[in-house]
Amino acid sequence: MDIQRIISLAFTGFFVIILFFIIIRSLILMSKDMSAPQEERENILKLTVLEIGENRNLRKGGTMTISEETTFGRKNDNTVVLTDPYASGYHFRIFPHEGRYVIEDNKSTNGTLLNGDRLEMKTYLKKDDMIRVGNLKLKVKVS
Repeated sequence: MDIQRIISLAFTGFFVIILFFIIIRSLILMSKDMSAPQEERENILKLTVLEIGENRNLRKGGTMTISEETTFGRKNDNTVVLTDPYASGYHFRIFPHEGRYVIEDNKSTNGTLLNGDRLEMKTYLKKDDMIRVGNLKLKVKVS
């Protein structure tokens, strides 16, 4: 056996060992992440559209994922633009706070309903809450 072949085998073996180390380390990190308690994971809020009303840009049964401040209203600079005539320019917003999500009405003309009651102050959202703006109806899912 010549020296070039020995060096080639040594480098190949060294490369394979490093590759296995990287794969095993990645698997260990993924398993730790997947086994983390639910409260340590970042909560994601999902809104399911139950009724669209006159909002042509939304789809019944569609889902919106909220992970940062999201504004709803008729003005084009909102995160979610509503075309319902009962929606104000800046109708309401949802934002994360201390690992949960808060809904706040922006002093809209026709109000925002949360579970059938007019929203008067900032309120934490919980699973299966119902949000209504005009004829738009959204259901809250937390994952």
